[in-house]
Amino acid sequence: MTVSIGLFIIIMFIATSAFLTIVNSDRKARSVRIASDNLNIALEDMQRRIKTGSTYNCGGTAGVADCMPPTLPGTVFSFTDDNTATRYTYKQVIGNTAVPGGCGPEFVAGQGCILRSSDGGVTFMLATSPEIDIKKLNFYVLGSSPCGGTTPCTVSPPTLDAKQPVVVILIKGTVGGTSPLATSFNIQTTVTQRAYDNQ
Repeated sequence: MTVSIGLFIIIMFIATSAFLTIVNSDRKARSVRIASDNLNIALEDMQRRIKTGSTYNCGGTAGVADCMPPTLPGTVFSFTDDNTATRYTYKQVIGNTAVPGGCGPEFVAGQGCILRSSDGGVTFMLATSPEIDIKKLNFYVLGSSPCGGTTPCTVSPPTLDAKQPVVVILIKGTVGGTSPLATSFNIQTTVTQRAYDNQ
């Protein structure tokens, strides 16, 4: 009887440990999926707007500006939306103070997020949720100036900026917020301006 009870307790302990491991794995998988979906939506929205936009600026101000290695990457990026002529700005901030200096009170101190502005960088709104901790957001821009400068390209080959505008976006962070179950990610994506640069 004693041996049977002892074996039963050991088996139940092992089964309970396995069950708790499965529950924790399921929680992590669900949190990663939710955060990944949110990050995908934010990144797809950013890519779509950049692709159809123009006058890329790596410093986040008006006009055009490139930044490619060995130049340091831009941490703020702005462009003009093609459909509404709205100046969009994307940037990363860290902290739980109010937007735009921080991500807001729903984030913890030291946690990062991506902010988006649709009025030239005056007011910002969150582009990522508290389940995502954005540790780094960098932009590299090449060919932002119009082909031919202020006039259309009429010379073949062009004498000024013959490169189609390209933006490389680098994002580093964790999904799952700042919890022990957080999973790290590194994303790099390249976006090319849809409109031809020689018009």
